[in-house]
Amino acid sequence: MNLVSISGNLSHSLSYYARMNHLSSEYAVMASLVLVLVMCIGLALMVAGFRSGPALLACVAALNALLSAGYLGSHPVTLFALFPLLQSLFCLIILNTRNHRRYTSMLRVKRRRKTTAKMPTAL
Repeated sequence: MNLVSISGNLSHSLSYYARMNHLSSEYAVMASLVLVLVMCIGLALMVAGFRSGPALLACVAALNALLSAGYLGSHPVTLFALFPLLQSLFCLIILNTRNHRRYTSMLRVKRRRKTTAKMPTAL
């Protein structure tokens, strides 16, 4: 969902902010690639069981929501422009549900058990 929201923001708000600040469109593409990279790092950290993974995903979703809201503040509201905002907000809701927190805590426990199993025992 974050990936689709980032692509929606690339087509709307990031290119708008690049034009507004008299920058080339390569800056908008680079900003979206950085967001995708941070999202992939957050997913990898979450699967590995680190606590910073869901926080990175929440930051990417919040940034996408802010970009969409800023774009909609100065442009007419259309469904195509509203879709990245709704997806980002839905992603934030999913990241804050009890089931998702339970799932990430299970991944943390699995990581902890794996690291303690690899530790050599003292003789």
